[in-house]
Amino acid sequence: MRLFKSYFKTLVLLILLGIFCVSLAIAPLFYKLTIPSQGKITVPKIPTTIVHRSEIRGVFIWETIFGYDHDWDTIMSTLAKYGINAVFVADFNTHHRFPDSEISAAIEAAHRYGLEYHSVMMCLSETSPPPPGVDTYARDHTGNIISEYVQCPLRAYNYVLKAIKDYLQAHPNIDGLMLDHIRHYWADSCYCDQCKAAFQQWLGEEITDWRPFYPDGSRWLEFAEWRTIPISNLVRDIRNLVKSINPNIVLSASVWTYYDGVAWAWRLWLGQDTGYWIKEDYLDFVVPMMYTDTIYGSGETLQSYIDTCLPYMVAGPEGKIPLVAALYWIEGITPQLARDQVNYVRSRGLDGWIFWHYSGPGDSEPGPNIVEALKLINMPQTFDISNINVEVSGNTATITWQTDLPTTSKVEYNTSPLFTAVQREAYNGFYYWDIEKNYVLTAENSSLVTTHILHLSNLEKGKTYYFRVQSQGSSGIVTSKVYTFIVGP
Repeated sequence: MRLFKSYFKTLVLLILLGIFCVSLAIAPLFYKLTIPSQGKITVPKIPTTIVHRSEIRGVFIWETIFGYDHDWDTIMSTLAKYGINAVFVADFNTHHRFPDSEISAAIEAAHRYGLEYHSVMMCLSETSPPPPGVDTYARDHTGNIISEYVQCPLRAYNYVLKAIKDYLQAHPNIDGLMLDHIRHYWADSCYCDQCKAAFQQWLGEEITDWRPFYPDGSRWLEFAEWRTIPISNLVRDIRNLVKSINPNIVLSASVWTYYDGVAWAWRLWLGQDTGYWIKEDYLDFVVPMMYTDTIYGSGETLQSYIDTCLPYMVAGPEGKIPLVAALYWIEGITPQLARDQVNYVRSRGLDGWIFWHYSGPGDSEPGPNIVEALKLINMPQTFDISNINVEVSGNTATITWQTDLPTTSKVEYNTSPLFTAVQREAYNGFYYWDIEKNYVLTAENSSLVTTHILHLSNLEKGKTYYFRVQSQGSSGIVTSKVYTFIVGP
C-alpha cells in the first residue's frame, strides 16, 4: 500500500507538471493573459515584432518578381538602407508554392539586413489552376465554374490548411503570415453542392426552390449572411494552426478597405467579415487596401478610407489592433505623391503603411524605382516596447515595461473589457460589426524614459482588471495588446 501511495503521488505530480507545461505553451496564443494577484508576474516574453514597433514600414514584393532576374541581397539591402522594416512576399498560395530555395534565400537576405519577412498567401484566388483532379472551384448560381482561378472556401478548406502547414514546416523562420484574397469572388458565389448543403443546415430548412436565394432574390440577404461564416471559420482555423506551430508568427490580412462611411459593403458582397475577425482576435494586425491616387476630396479617397476604417474597423487611432494602410507604388504615382500619402497616414494616427509593390534595384521587372519615393520620406528611428511586468500588492498594481528609446508612459485600464463590438444594421436586416472602445481609466507620465513604471492605486478587491500599456516617441506610438490581472480578496 505504501508503495502504491508513492506511485500515486508520483503520478499526480507528473500530471500536474504536464498540465503546467501545457498551460505555458498555450498562454502565448491568447491576447488576454490572466496575471494572478500578489507578487511580481512577467508577461511571457514574445520576440519583438513590427506590431510592437512605433511604425510599420513595409513593401509588398509581388509574385511576378519570380519570373524576372532578381537579387534578394540587393533588394533587401536597398529597403533596409531607406528605413523599411518589413517585406511582404507573395511566395505561395493554396495549390502552388514558389521554389523553397528561392523562398529561403529571400528570408535569409531579409533577416541579414534586419527586415521582417512576412509570407503573403493567396488563399482563395490562384494565378494558376488547381492540380489535375482537384476540384476546389467556386460556382455561380447556375452551377457553372466561375473561373479556374477562383476557389470555394469549403472545397478549398483542407487544401488551405495543408498548404500553410507544409509551408511552415519548410520555412519555420518567417516572422509573419499575411492572408490575401480571403474572400468570395463576388455576390454570385459560391453555390456548389457543398455550400448549398451547408447553407441549408445553417438555415434549418430544406430548399426546393433556390431562386429566392440567388443575387437579387427576395432571400439573398440570408445567403449573404451565411457565406461570411465559411470565410471567418477558415481565418479562425488558420490562426489556430499557425499559433499551434509557432505562436510568435504574426498573422495579418490584406482586406478590402471600408470607404466613404460604408463599413458593410464587403461583408455583403464578398463575405469578408473583417470586423468579426478583429472582434474575435483572429488577426494581429489588419491591412486595408487603400489604393488611390487621391488623398482629399469627396468619394473614395485616402481620406474617406481612413475616416471609415479608423472608427469602425479598429476603434482607433491606437485601436484594438494595429491598422496599416496599403498604398500604391505603381506607374502614375509620383515620388512626391507617395511621400504625401505616407505623411497623411501618419497625421491620422495609423500604425504604419505598406507600398504595393517593389520595383527597383535588384529587380529586372519593369516599374518605377521605389528608391525615388523612399528617399523623400522622413524616417525617424523607430522604437520597440517589451518586458511588460505587473506586481500586485494589496489594492495597488505596479506596471513596468521597457522601450529602446526614451518615450512617454501610459496605462489604460478598467474592470470591463477595453473594447467591444456592436452589430449595426446596414439595411433590411443585414448587419455589420462596429468595433468600439469603452471608457478607460488612465495613469500617465510625460517624462521621456526607457524604463517605465506606473502605479494603479485604489483598485477594487476581487476584481479582474483589463489593461494595456502605451508609449509615445518621435516616430509614433506603440500600444500593447490587452492583458488582465486580478486584485486579491
